[in-house]
Amino acid sequence: MWIGIDDTDSRREMCSTYIGFLMSGRFSEYMNSFPRLVRLNPNLPFKTRGNGAVSIEFCSHAAENTEPLRIGKLDGKDLAISGERCSTSRQDDIFNVGIEYVKKYGVKNEVNTNPGMVMSGTQFEEEIYKEALSREMKIGDVRKRIEGPGSRIYTEGNGRGIIGSSAAIAWRKRKVTYELISYKYPHPDLIDDDVKRRVGDIAESFGTTFNNIDRENGAVSLFPRERTPVIYGIRGTDPVDLLKIQSIIESEYPEFGMNYIIFETNQGTDDHIEFMPARMLEAGSYMIQCTVSSVPRREKGGHLKFHGIYRGEDITLIAFEPSKKFRTRIEVLRPGDFIDVYGSYGKGSLKIEKIDVRAQARLFQRVVPDCPVCGERTKNCGNLLYKCPECGHMVPPSYEEVKREPILGRYEPPVSARRHLSMPWKLEGKL
Repeated sequence: MWIGIDDTDSRREMCSTYIGFLMSGRFSEYMNSFPRLVRLNPNLPFKTRGNGAVSIEFCSHAAENTEPLRIGKLDGKDLAISGERCSTSRQDDIFNVGIEYVKKYGVKNEVNTNPGMVMSGTQFEEEIYKEALSREMKIGDVRKRIEGPGSRIYTEGNGRGIIGSSAAIAWRKRKVTYELISYKYPHPDLIDDDVKRRVGDIAESFGTTFNNIDRENGAVSLFPRERTPVIYGIRGTDPVDLLKIQSIIESEYPEFGMNYIIFETNQGTDDHIEFMPARMLEAGSYMIQCTVSSVPRREKGGHLKFHGIYRGEDITLIAFEPSKKFRTRIEVLRPGDFIDVYGSYGKGSLKIEKIDVRAQARLFQRVVPDCPVCGERTKNCGNLLYKCPECGHMVPPSYEEVKREPILGRYEPPVSARRHLSMPWKLEGKL
């Protein structure tokens, strides 16, 4: 039995994962795996802050020989899952408690906050998840696909949250990362910058973590900017290491160890990326191989723009100002360079998430030749010809290769400018 929850937060407050945490804490004995945090299409204009939905699987049948698995703490007490059978009456309780939590903690009076909760006896088709990553889905269409004898739906507002809820249930975990999230409701007190740096250093000391510190800009990225119940979120590929990190943090800052949980996530997986499409569609995210066709230029606002040729068509490529030094690293690209580009597509442009420079073009510049007859310096007389002022001999121009620094390699924006779904290069081939 599955339950999905989405769209209970806004860009300024709350976090849908907090309701997932409360639900997991109250009904943990009926779970046999981590709760799930599933990020969806990052290109939609009406998304809430992180465009993430939550889902939880409960056991319809008791799991065999399942050892309790610790996944966090609730009010200072260990939180573990053990896979007990969830009866029909208990399923009713779970759904009703979910409604209670959405009503109590969901953001009110926000036009883009439209909570939706879905319960289903079976996992939805994976296509719902894939579509929720790549395009805008219609609320009515999704409702038709998930309604049935084994499903229940609760909505507020226009009910858009059922899209994310259903997609979170439909996720098949083909690539998985984890995030340990620590909470204090409604939001933590202001945290000293030295404390943030220390927590970030602890997290970064484990090689299995990622996207926690932005060394380039001196920022600790695991602390949210908004006033949400989240104290911090530590991302990694090994849940055991995340618990070790949390233990170290708790030993130094006990106040951060009262309420936390580990989610399975699709963060850092590139699940939103379609590789080498025949055609790019609005709001989709893609990896394309293309040949650079123009010199990168910075425009007003600091955005870097250049062009490439993909499947015989011109494509505009943009690196936005928040990507900082990433722009400097790719500003040296020149026509003829061959690159893999990852990014989101809209209005004829691909907004770059990362780049792999695969081949570097040889560049040549024209130089004024000397006369081969008398050795005098020739002068340009047009039509790509040069004339010797001494003897009148006509000669073609000479060319010499321009020395270029090696630029082959993989480049990505600093941590604070990365999208949740974008796979850091350090995880390539490891998921």
